[in-house]
Amino acid sequence: MSISAISDHLREIKLRDLARNVASQCSKRKWPLACAFFYLILALVLTWPVVSSPFSKVPIGSEPSASVPLYNIWATWWNADRLAGGLFGYWDAPIFFPTEGSFCLSEPQPTTMMVAPVIWITGSHILAYNIYIWISLALNGLFAQRLAQTFGMGRWTALWAGTAMVLLPIVHWQLGISQLAPLWAILWTLTAIEQLCRTPTKRNGLTLGIAASLAFVTCMHHGLFLAILLIGAAPTLWRHWIRPKEIKCWGVALAVALIFTVPFVRQVKSVTEIHAIEWEKDLITNNSAKVTDYLHAPSDPDLCISFDAGKQNPLFLSPGAIKYLLAIVGIVFGLRRPQFRRWASFLLAIAVLSFFLSLGPNFRLGDFQPWWWLSEHVPGFDRVRSVMRFAFFVQIAVIIFAALGINGLYQWSRDGFAQPKWQTASRLAVIAIAFTALANGYPTKSGRAYDQFGKEFNGSADLTPLDKNKHQKWLEYVEKNTPADHGILCLPVAPGPRVWEYLRTAEFMYLGTFHNTPIFNGYSSHFPEHYRDLRSEILAGFPTQSILHKCYTGKVKHIVAKAKKGSPDRSSEFGRYWLKRVCVDELVEVYQIGRFER
Repeated sequence: MSISAISDHLREIKLRDLARNVASQCSKRKWPLACAFFYLILALVLTWPVVSSPFSKVPIGSEPSASVPLYNIWATWWNADRLAGGLFGYWDAPIFFPTEGSFCLSEPQPTTMMVAPVIWITGSHILAYNIYIWISLALNGLFAQRLAQTFGMGRWTALWAGTAMVLLPIVHWQLGISQLAPLWAILWTLTAIEQLCRTPTKRNGLTLGIAASLAFVTCMHHGLFLAILLIGAAPTLWRHWIRPKEIKCWGVALAVALIFTVPFVRQVKSVTEIHAIEWEKDLITNNSAKVTDYLHAPSDPDLCISFDAGKQNPLFLSPGAIKYLLAIVGIVFGLRRPQFRRWASFLLAIAVLSFFLSLGPNFRLGDFQPWWWLSEHVPGFDRVRSVMRFAFFVQIAVIIFAALGINGLYQWSRDGFAQPKWQTASRLAVIAIAFTALANGYPTKSGRAYDQFGKEFNGSADLTPLDKNKHQKWLEYVEKNTPADHGILCLPVAPGPRVWEYLRTAEFMYLGTFHNTPIFNGYSSHFPEHYRDLRSEILAGFPTQSILHKCYTGKVKHIVAKAKKGSPDRSSEFGRYWLKRVCVDELVEVYQIGRFER
């Protein structure tokens, strides 16, 4: 055979191998891609009717108003804006003017940059926000599925775990607080820990460090809780801490996590130490769980959430009674099987710690309340306000154990009966239980929740009144006539500390994304002292010479106030200062602040 013939034959073999390899890779990816598509469709269905109007509606879960979603829409825009600007001035967001580092006062959520192209292409901040939620829910499913498979569960059991994670009741109950929805980085971290235990390599250590870092920056609240729980559950993995070769790999993970998170934490800490206030003990206690809260799911038929300032809102922290039962089966099955025992012990430790920590000051050992001791002696605990959110980790653990319980029951149905008809019947029973468990505990219209006006809501808010076209006149005026080093004050200010009382402020924050002018107001977890002082003065009586003096010296150029069509001109003089109406439309009027020169 000639050399050319041999060459042609080898080329033909390579092409056949290439085609075979491509077909093999595509076949391997069909199942994950199909699951990802399924989770995404499920996320769209679960947030109905948002998908019917994605440019104007947002999911709000059981929130009494769209205040928090509007903040998160604004934060999504700011992340996209700073990404386009090379991240310069990232922390100096245009709220609480002229406070520096104002973006540190709440959740920055840099992972929302993944939807920045949506804003750049469509100009819709609301659409980008909705897509981020849908992606987050789908990723929760994918990473839960991957975690279950890493723990040794089969394809269909892992699919159940992923589906249950997309349906996680506490996520949908709190979906209006969208920074709590992305759990995928937490699930990735748990997966990376198990992989590092099995194969202690520096590469797996690097993966764990990256996953843990993403979990923290995606939601600092979850990130802090995850760090606390991992430290608390670490002794269950003690065998992997006494081997020198493995310690190096864990050291890589720790070093990578610190490299990414320490600068982030340092910046946030430097600002919050100046502006943050100490949380009242009664507030922390009210935001802590009780044991009975874990007996009630958001799907309870008699659920009715009250937003009366004098009443404590009930907490619905149960993922569903059937999931609890399956999780108990999974715990027993996991601890009895050597191949599952390590990760089952680790995950059980996380679940138990999460449960007791979620009780906060409500957990007592006689007269001793461990939470207050932790707040005084362990960094980070004193910044926690919503202690009950440790329940997210309880529900994550319940889902994984429930999946293992289904896996164990299915094996029992196969091995526990000799006759085929009984095997078939028992398998069908397990499948029926699995499907029933998925729906068990899921909120129906967030339960029967009512807002502060007694009006039932269905878990979504319509933001059509905030269409920028309806506000075009004053938005353009403010943008063109406010100097670069000046800001604006928006009225009315929040009349109280409740979430829904900041709705008008959050609306002005959203509209501020279109006029690109910093505002004196803002909504966040913490508030600068100068804002708190002036807000109190405005609520006592506006306008006054003192208020205008502080605004003028603070470089507030315009005051933007909500108004109705035909509102009278309120231009006036107050000592050395004056207000002049310079722009008015059907919704807003703009006043310029000036001072008489001596």
